[in-house]
Amino acid sequence: MTMRPYYTDPYTVVFDANVIELKESEGKHAAILDSTYFYPTSGGQEHDTGFINGIPVVDVLEENDNIVHILAEKAEKGKAHCNIDWSRRFSNMQQHTGQHILSAAFENLFNISTVSSRLGENAGTIDLSRQPSEEEIQKAVAEANRIVREDREVAVHFADQQNIGSFNLRKPPKVEGTVRIIDVKDFDLSPCGGTHCTHASEVGFILTGDTEKVKGSLTRIGFYCGDRAISHYYRLHNSARDSARGLSTFVDEMPTAIEKLKSQLQEKDTRIKSLSERVLNSKCDELKPQIEKASGSLTVVDLTDDTVDANELRFVASCISRVVRKSFAFHRIDSNICQMNLNLLMSEEDANAVLNDLRNKCGVKGGGRNGFYSINFERARFDEVMEALRGRLTNE
Repeated sequence: MTMRPYYTDPYTVVFDANVIELKESEGKHAAILDSTYFYPTSGGQEHDTGFINGIPVVDVLEENDNIVHILAEKAEKGKAHCNIDWSRRFSNMQQHTGQHILSAAFENLFNISTVSSRLGENAGTIDLSRQPSEEEIQKAVAEANRIVREDREVAVHFADQQNIGSFNLRKPPKVEGTVRIIDVKDFDLSPCGGTHCTHASEVGFILTGDTEKVKGSLTRIGFYCGDRAISHYYRLHNSARDSARGLSTFVDEMPTAIEKLKSQLQEKDTRIKSLSERVLNSKCDELKPQIEKASGSLTVVDLTDDTVDANELRFVASCISRVVRKSFAFHRIDSNICQMNLNLLMSEEDANAVLNDLRNKCGVKGGGRNGFYSINFERARFDEVMEALRGRLTNE
């Protein structure tokens, strides 16, 4: 492992160095220093930003064992005065140290290991080996924050292949040779190349966020530390407060209010569905004699004003297809899409051939069976679809 200054001193953010090489990286100006405290994107941690001789550093990469500083404009070789954005650096230190503590809490309490982690711009995430219960999450967070409150020392050790076995690591190292180890006193030992606080209290506070299933059996949990945890709390609080106002209730009473609202909506949905079916059945009674008396190979009816969606259209078409022996096309227009139900009086083989023809020539999507099809296509191709349909039906 190549030793970097930030491995042992993550708090230095103002330093002097020399620009020893200028280059381009993916079309952007870049510089290499003879020594740097800038941290590159690595190990799931975001890169530092800042300035080199007043020129903004917008990205930091590691290429061929060199730290490459991506610049907003071209620099010059020679002496360089450098400033790292401390607020970003410290926030990343908080998130990374907090992640170690939170992952160790899940491991120590419930034998749930962290398979991978990422420190994003706003939230961090850890991927756990199994899904913890809500109670386990709360206990792990409480344990993590206990370590923060106790202000455990966070030390750095370096171990080679001969003595690394003396450290009871939470996970095996990913690098060979000398390994950097982050030691949260009497709580966690983990190999890591990121920037960290030297005392757990600097993490401030740890909160978890959303959980989701990823990669089979893994569970991803979002987390926030320090100022990000405070910002996350206020985002949630403001959202809950505004939602409570919309429900004319208090934040603490929202679950009860929501359950009451859900019950009311279910009752209304049931009634609306019943009334809708009455209206649709009435429409079916109106259409039946109209379709029976219609002449020609295909009866076309626009039901845009009589139906609200594709389900209602299908309900009407299905009812008519059961009682009328006619080929018909019921349709409705939704924005730029024509939704259509077809009833085709022909063999299954011939009906499928008609539909395949529509797919190939008119871009029709959808399907069905026994001569009854639900399809959709661009509104602009309506006449083209009708022409293709009538041509095939006329030839039957």
